[in-house]
Amino acid sequence: MNSLQVQPVARKITGIRWLPPRAGNAYTDTDLYFVSGSSAKHKELVLWTTANPDFQPTDDDKDNDDAESSSPLATLVAKVKHDGDVHDIAAPASDIVATASSFGMISIYNIGHTDNGDSSLSLREAVTAHKFANGEPAVATSLSVQPTNSADAEIASCGEDGRISYAPILRLDALQRHEVDSTVITGVCWPMPTQLAIATRAGQVKLFDRRAPAEVQAVFVDPSNTYEFECIAAHPSQSFRLATGTDTGAVLLWDIRNPKKPTMEAFNVHESNVWSVGFHPSDAAKIVSCSEDASLAVTQWVSDSDRQSRGVRHLSGFFNTLSVNCFDVCPFTRTSIIIAGSDSGNLLMEKTAASDFAIY
Repeated sequence: MNSLQVQPVARKITGIRWLPPRAGNAYTDTDLYFVSGSSAKHKELVLWTTANPDFQPTDDDKDNDDAESSSPLATLVAKVKHDGDVHDIAAPASDIVATASSFGMISIYNIGHTDNGDSSLSLREAVTAHKFANGEPAVATSLSVQPTNSADAEIASCGEDGRISYAPILRLDALQRHEVDSTVITGVCWPMPTQLAIATRAGQVKLFDRRAPAEVQAVFVDPSNTYEFECIAAHPSQSFRLATGTDTGAVLLWDIRNPKKPTMEAFNVHESNVWSVGFHPSDAAKIVSCSEDASLAVTQWVSDSDRQSRGVRHLSGFFNTLSVNCFDVCPFTRTSIIIAGSDSGNLLMEKTAASDFAIY
């Protein structure tokens, strides 16, 4: 089992997301930014910066190694209080962050930078997206940004009220809500700009056409098991592939090219609930996941003709013994950087040079 770098931050981290570059589609900056969200005692959003490893010296010099091991993984540059526990974070732009709250709210925060290097986080807009029939707020469990270059891209959320909600990121007052399930919806994603997929606590994956979201396009289940799904993710380029995480620790890979006869393969990756799952942005043949069992995992999935290449690489930290709740893989660097947060009050990080990024 590979080791994660650990930085204590005295916060129960329940959401984390890399920010897009401030200019262009590729980082040329020596610093990277990400945002974490926390819950319990510290309900807040925190903006962090960390050195871009693509611009770091090689590891040939031992002094450089010693300096890197003694320096913090990230530096706090701004923070702001959050209304409720943070359940998910999305970063549609370098200066905008969206959050899902335990109070059922979707909130938009602005990120500002001054010429003298100061940064800030400020609430711009918030709307109640999820509530029960009696008016009580329902936890907003997940959110996802529509994969489009449109200036009016939408953000979708799901919640414990069995509803999906969506609105243009710049106009939350145009929010629409649709009841699509009678159980808790734990995850939402956009396989295509016109299609939404959700995962439910009842072990179902459902597809919706954004243009008619009240109608279910398809429902997928594993009839051989009684999983509860905790999360869902869409393949970045193959819209017919989805990944779900379960309460048993399994990661399921779905091929839904034939909606009437989908195929599914289970990978027994973790020992407990899988809280988050995602395809690696620079190598989508790898699925990254995190779990209640205090670990991250990178699972290689490949076609039947290459089964010998399959495997799982587990990542853990000696000083991190509680649940790893969230992670994000930086899509803007040559180096593979996974950042994660845990119930132990730690930031976790793993950096792997592109030429070395392999399961074994």
